[in-house]
Amino acid sequence: MGQLYSHRDASPRVAPSALLFPSAELVGDVVVGEGTVIGAGARAIGNRQNGVRIGGGVVISANAVLHAAAGSELVIEDDVVIGPGVVLIGCHIEHGTVVEAGSLVDTRSHIGADSFVSAGARVTRGCVFPPRSVLDGFPADVMGRLKAPPPRPDWVFDGRDMATLRVIDTV
Repeated sequence: MGQLYSHRDASPRVAPSALLFPSAELVGDVVVGEGTVIGAGARAIGNRQNGVRIGGGVVISANAVLHAAAGSELVIEDDVVIGPGVVLIGCHIEHGTVVEAGSLVDTRSHIGADSFVSAGARVTRGCVFPPRSVLDGFPADVMGRLKAPPPRPDWVFDGRDMATLRVIDTV
């Protein structure tokens, strides 16, 4: 179940049904909700002023980095998908949003519910986007609006996949 580290008298709290890859790391004030999956090499770091709050049914893919910032708690609401290599720093991601691989969402940014952040997009500090936004670019901007919540990408590794994993020896 990953590596859990206390920091400055704060320890991660993980719901019993959450699944963490052994190489995932949670440091300090981090809360993980029911049914959430945190992938290989992913890290969530809460600092002494603010924590990381991850809702239920969230998928944090491999090598994502989630970090609270001075003056900004990091909040990921329920049913969010965070792609591989994503960096989130002290931002707020509302429910049902998909953040694709390699994106960066900076401090005090807020992405509305059921939005879609394209691969490699950079959401700059303090940006606020309404629900069902399609974000792309460097810096990111609204490129369109969704009429319905974005579907879960087919590359998402979730709890059903975790049940089929088996450790094998390699030669």
